[in-house]
Amino acid sequence: MTKGILISNLEKKQNIWFLDSKKVIAYCFSLMLLFSCNDSQQSSDLMSKNKKKSEAFENGQATKGSNNEASSSGTIAEYNLSIKLTPFIPDYPDLGAEGKQLLATRLNAAVSKIGYGGDGANPRFIIGPSINILSKNVTSTAPTKYANTYEVSLMVCDVSSETIFETYTFEVKGVGDSPAKAFINGFRDFKFDNDDFYKFLMKSQEKIMAYYEQNCEMFMKEAEAQAKMRNFDAAFNVINNIPPEAKSCYAKIAPKRAEYFQQSLNAKCQDVLASMKAEMGKANDASASGFNEPAMSYYQMIDRQSSCFKEAESVYQAYLKKLNPKAKRDWEYQMQQYQDKIKRLERNDQFRKDSSMANFDYLKHKDEMMAKAEAEGSKKLLQKYQYDELPWLRKVFHLGKYDPFDRIEK
Repeated sequence: MTKGILISNLEKKQNIWFLDSKKVIAYCFSLMLLFSCNDSQQSSDLMSKNKKKSEAFENGQATKGSNNEASSSGTIAEYNLSIKLTPFIPDYPDLGAEGKQLLATRLNAAVSKIGYGGDGANPRFIIGPSINILSKNVTSTAPTKYANTYEVSLMVCDVSSETIFETYTFEVKGVGDSPAKAFINGFRDFKFDNDDFYKFLMKSQEKIMAYYEQNCEMFMKEAEAQAKMRNFDAAFNVINNIPPEAKSCYAKIAPKRAEYFQQSLNAKCQDVLASMKAEMGKANDASASGFNEPAMSYYQMIDRQSSCFKEAESVYQAYLKKLNPKAKRDWEYQMQQYQDKIKRLERNDQFRKDSSMANFDYLKHKDEMMAKAEAEGSKKLLQKYQYDELPWLRKVFHLGKYDPFDRIEK
């Protein structure tokens, strides 16, 4: 009996141990399955990250941590660039003509989002890239592919004083059938719409404003030197592009701005006179014509001291003689109002911003003449600065051991 009880107790303990063992095994199996799933997820995440990094490399996109990541801390509306910068792209060996054009186009597009793209009004201030190749890889595939990593440092510089105001550095990765294609593919997909890039432009502008204030006399002397050589467009260009934000300097140059523009107009007197004649010729019946505002806008721009004023006055008086008495009285009345309007405009810059100025032909044609003077002045200053001949730019913009201007290996 006792023996039977002992055996029964032993069997119960064995059964309990067996059941506990099954629980332990099940628990261990669950842990193994959990770790296995976790490892699988980590492996999947790692593969996903590697895939994204690979795709970023293939497409020329920047990987995490680069300046390519747009920040959510700011918006484009917060930035306002009032200066114009001339894009300068050296002839890098691996860039090619297509890559050079792409760079200039992308830079203009990026800058124009918060300001003005295109060639700078004063070409002494440039924005350009110094490009370094961080790594070169040639694939063993057919056809051969070039997989390169580039470091691009954008710089805003003053080519005349050899000053670098600000830099912005980022990386691009690209794959292509040639080194040029690799760069083009990488740079094409780079996104400039991020806070770091816009802050780079704004800091550049801030330093240029301070530079104008500190060197106002230097700019005045540069303009005077151009005027003495009768390069009135260039003189106007130098003065005209000192921004209102450089307050003390802007106030000093205001009289010279008007003076150089008038000298530019006087030098182009025949062009202005031809425009006046063309507008007057559009009236088929002078005797019944009303006031010819477009023609008079050009007439008002011809200075009394200019070489063609005598002819302009003769054309004007001949036109008036054709008017009948009533039309002539109306003309003279409207002409007086027109001249008064111009005087108020010239005296008060705020008047220029009035909505009534929107269709004022004098203002429209004067702005057109200013734009022409600025463009001509820019061409003359470009000839003066000759970027490709400046030794310091040859040092700043380089590609490893290559001279980007003549592709000579140093």
